[in-house]
Amino acid sequence: MKFFLLASFLLCSVAWGQFNIGNVPFHKINKSDVSPEKIKLLKKLWKTRALNNLQIYRELNLESKKRHALFSTYNPFRPSYVESYESLDNLRYPLPTNPLSFILREKIQRVKYYSQEVVVAWESNPHKNSYVCGIKFTNSLKIFYRLKTFPSKKTAESKGYVVTHYGKCGMCSSLKDLAVYLAKPDLTTPARKCSKKLGIRSIKSCYKHKLGFSNYCSEQWAYNSENTRKKCGGTCIKYYGFLNVLRNRMDRPNTDEDGNLNACLACDEFKSGPGFKYGAGRTRRNSGITSAIERGNSEIFDVDHFRYFED
Repeated sequence: MKFFLLASFLLCSVAWGQFNIGNVPFHKINKSDVSPEKIKLLKKLWKTRALNNLQIYRELNLESKKRHALFSTYNPFRPSYVESYESLDNLRYPLPTNPLSFILREKIQRVKYYSQEVVVAWESNPHKNSYVCGIKFTNSLKIFYRLKTFPSKKTAESKGYVVTHYGKCGMCSSLKDLAVYLAKPDLTTPARKCSKKLGIRSIKSCYKHKLGFSNYCSEQWAYNSENTRKKCGGTCIKYYGFLNVLRNRMDRPNTDEDGNLNACLACDEFKSGPGFKYGAGRTRRNSGITSAIERGNSEIFDVDHFRYFED
């Protein structure tokens, strides 16, 4: 029996070692789940190609006064949306329920958000979680496919699409990016390492080459890291301690006894979360993937990723 288990482990190790996501050998990405079914799925996902990434990007309608050199996408956090008001009851978009999501300057009657207006508008949409991002292969080889946003799962399936995540399609909605999410459910730790790189180009490169994200998706992660560092750096240092943040020893509890996020994660969730979710499209939670950060079951959507390759 022991010999059989050892042989199975060695065979799985070989299988993982021969397969990379980005420039990273699979055995270094995920050591907790080496089931043959999952390896097979991840290999298939990694071989696929989305045909309309540019169309999906254009549908986000992001704008920018200054485009970062060598970046293909715009920053969902800039320019941030600002609205003047006479009465809070007459705002163009209702205020988010969490006060960390905006800055209210009552003396000058102005509200400032942390994302572009198109993001604020989408976040205020009461039906946004009913929308889904679907994929549809263009031939029987199941390599090339198209992405499309639908108002509901039922509508997507009626058009022959398979739901890949809930919410709008975005720059991380590709099946290749899904492979990274599935292979590394704990993205918090490596993302923190990438976010400490000097300059946004280095941050993007880390996400692309170290974690294996696509070019567009890497940019959205880089924008998110830059925004969180600017808006939440002081909060995170206060919670974890300067030396712990510097050495990436941020091992204090992610949540309290009631399940509330700690101050650092809450800052990221509400100041960077909306812009990132809109620009990226896919997140772990809306893809049905449990992350290292404890979440309520209601926040994790039910998505079957094995359906893509069913006959």
